[in-house]
Amino acid sequence: MNPRMHHLKILFYVIVLLLSISACNKRINNETGEFPPEDRINIPVFGTDSTLEIATWNIQQFPKSAAQTIESTFEIIQDLDIDLYAVQEITDVNSFNTLVSGLTNYSGIVGTGASSFALWPGIIFKKSLITVLNQQFLFTNDSYNFPRAPYSVYVEYDDGENVFDFTLIILHLKASSGGNESENIQRRRNAITKLEQYIADKLQQGGDPDYILAGDWNDELDDITDNVFLPFINKQPHTYLFLTWPFRGSTTEYSYIGGSFRSLIDHLMITNSMDSLYSHTSQILKIDQFFGQYINEVSDHRPVATRLSDF
Repeated sequence: MNPRMHHLKILFYVIVLLLSISACNKRINNETGEFPPEDRINIPVFGTDSTLEIATWNIQQFPKSAAQTIESTFEIIQDLDIDLYAVQEITDVNSFNTLVSGLTNYSGIVGTGASSFALWPGIIFKKSLITVLNQQFLFTNDSYNFPRAPYSVYVEYDDGENVFDFTLIILHLKASSGGNESENIQRRRNAITKLEQYIADKLQQGGDPDYILAGDWNDELDDITDNVFLPFINKQPHTYLFLTWPFRGSTTEYSYIGGSFRSLIDHLMITNSMDSLYSHTSQILKIDQFFGQYINEVSDHRPVATRLSDF
């Protein structure tokens, strides 16, 4: 090789190395407490100016990688531009508040009142569009069937032209890990039976008929032998509709991506009043395909999101 070309090649690698070190140091030695520019993660936007977007997202043991998780989640939320997130598995309220404080367009609430262990539900929402009118935990006296009590939040969406209020119930049902699996299945079945009866009673009593159930249900809709969803499925589509229904049985549309196991266990379900009034487009957001460190830094669950329109 020409000596001059050899020296230039060495100089090029030295410059690249120095730039890499400088970039890393810029992110790690952040003494201002401010978030770095949103330039590390680039994923397609899901939100639009003419729709209400709602996503369920199990942010696995947030923050699983401490400050790096907060930064990565911040960028993802900014990129997706979704109006309302129903989140699960918040383990540290201070970290959650740090995340929300950096999201200047958003506010957030963690529901910590009904569980003694830190896998809490919460909401992150655009404060210019969403107002929280009421919040409560359901079935707090039944920790066997609901080890994490459902978090019910009554919200109002107001974009300046349209007003829409509804009840969002955030779920995190019994997982398959721990104990006897047939017992875990029965606990999920009992929980869903009670949830359906609760909503049916509310609909029977009148009042606002609009409900969205969102969360980690820890089960699949297409289970043939032990389908825990039947109380809702048997009244579909006349009373309820799973927005994840079109994805059941798919070999590509997964929400849980941990390890070698893949499944669709995160779901959105709405009452028929919303189905008949508003068109909707739902999607499993495959962030991991755009951000290689997603599982390591953020979660082993993908968000599941929907757009509601025709207000």
